[in-house]
Amino acid sequence: MTNASPRHGRGKHSKPPSEFSVRWNRLIRSSLTKSGRRRLVAAGTGTATVALIAVAAAAGFAATGEAKKGPQAAVAAQKARPSAAASPQATDPAGGPDETVDVMPYLQTKDPEKKVSKYVKDVQRTGDFLRVYTDLEEGDENSKPAVSLCEWTTEFLRGGGDKEPRVFVHGKSEDNGSVVLANKQSDKDDCEVGETR
Repeated sequence: MTNASPRHGRGKHSKPPSEFSVRWNRLIRSSLTKSGRRRLVAAGTGTATVALIAVAAAAGFAATGEAKKGPQAAVAAQKARPSAAASPQATDPAGGPDETVDVMPYLQTKDPEKKVSKYVKDVQRTGDFLRVYTDLEEGDENSKPAVSLCEWTTEFLRGGGDKEPRVFVHGKSEDNGSVVLANKQSDKDDCEVGETR
């Protein structure tokens, strides 16, 4: 037997454990007991519950904020999605003085199955009027797609701050260029064209 002190023993000159170290060791020892494990599980569950509630509340506020935004926000959200970049955009092929209006993302939010918006070929603003050019035929006057395009485009303009939107939906014609299939020329107008024959 030797009189040497143990390797890790604490002598009278050894440094006492820190307060943190003492508390940490007590916490570990108490968590190993049955009641300590219960407290640890309860604290962890409570923390996780608070975190989930915070995430759900943030998601709810974000969803509510999007619902309150107008059609312009729907267009911006649609543009932010990758599928919107691949969708056909309204352009001015001739590069003329008419202003091109990018209403396609809004129309696609109104018509996710593209049963109506598939007919749109171009959208132009000419003065006070917004013209929607389609590949609908001359006989499609007041058809459901033509009237829907007129109504949706009117909603888009109103959402953008236009107080008196004026919309024309054009179809292709054999002899006179683009025939008017639906229009809104005043606030009292219901997007249907009158009898022209």
